[in-house]
Amino acid sequence: MTYVTPNAHPGESDAKSIQNAIDYAVKSGTGRVRIPRVNERTGKEHWTIDETVYLPSDVEILFDDAHLVLANGCFCNMFAAHGGDTAEKALRNITLRGRGNAVLDGGHYNGLSERNSEKDGMPHISKNTTLLFTNVEGLVVEDLTLARQRWWAITNVAVRHARYSRIRFAAELSRVDEAGVHHPNEWPQRGREMYVRNADGIDLRVGCSDVIMEDIGGFTGDDTVALTALGSFERRFGWLPEGLSPDIHDVTVRRVDTETFSCAGVRLLNHNGNKLYNVTVEDVTLRHTEGIYRSHAAVSIGDKNYAERLSEPGETHHITVRNVRSAAKLGVSLCRHLQDSVIEHISATGDGNAVGVREGCTATLERCRLSLLRAEEGTPLCDEGLTVVE
Repeated sequence: MTYVTPNAHPGESDAKSIQNAIDYAVKSGTGRVRIPRVNERTGKEHWTIDETVYLPSDVEILFDDAHLVLANGCFCNMFAAHGGDTAEKALRNITLRGRGNAVLDGGHYNGLSERNSEKDGMPHISKNTTLLFTNVEGLVVEDLTLARQRWWAITNVAVRHARYSRIRFAAELSRVDEAGVHHPNEWPQRGREMYVRNADGIDLRVGCSDVIMEDIGGFTGDDTVALTALGSFERRFGWLPEGLSPDIHDVTVRRVDTETFSCAGVRLLNHNGNKLYNVTVEDVTLRHTEGIYRSHAAVSIGDKNYAERLSEPGETHHITVRNVRSAAKLGVSLCRHLQDSVIEHISATGDGNAVGVREGCTATLERCRLSLLRAEEGTPLCDEGLTVVE
């Protein structure tokens, strides 16, 4: 199989060398690029990315034992693929594949957070997502480690027919003290210290459908997998194609083994009139290390925040969650409304509850089945704030 290598198409920077190789591969009809470990332009065993590398349709990138790292102080995605403003203008058939120890590394934190996004000359926080895909149909990402993500590691908007397999995360947590000094590799605590990164793993946003995520693990600074049909900045930037439904549907998440800082292993959330349905989440293990702020749930369904209009009955339905092993406060947390769904085989360790309502919330389950809920020291079903309708 023939691959084009950036070593054969050097530019004035590593990012330009990789972009040159991609452009040549597409133009020549090969469509395949191999990024090796050794960077012949610099003689180093890593590639420094100081500007976004853009992906076209019909391209495969093989990270062959390669280590790519974002440059100090830059504000850019490592790779991005932006389709057009209609579904027909989607980019198609993009593959990112690792071999050996392939690492996409966020490098040293650049100071951009959700708190200062688009303030004081800072760009929007989406510049800090490592991989950004908008209006893409036919996407494969597999066998990669994403380390030290500066915000969400992988952001998807209007991505259809996609598969993520064997993805590992290695987030670095950090804190900012009262004087504004950044302390890398120190655990933040709730309260006055600022939790910097919101370092999610994979995020599906509005317009995503027919997606499989499997064999996902490691450590994230926030939700490891998040399906969040909210749609604020995505619409503002024109990333949701004209005429495409903003709903998230027909998604399978399976074999997730993770630890998170405070948040969920898998989060399911929809507001603002967007729907979430036909989702299966199965075989989730949520771990906990003493000294790290404990996750609130292995799987979280719904929330009372993040919206101008909260979700209403009929907008979250046909969700299946099964085979969850949780060291969090809840195996499955509930909020708002859930219909025609199944929650089964949920186990909680320690004093956690198998299923319950998220703190400060109420939840209504209509035509839902809950079964085989187990807890060690807690209770299988914590029903405070929960209404069940047959």
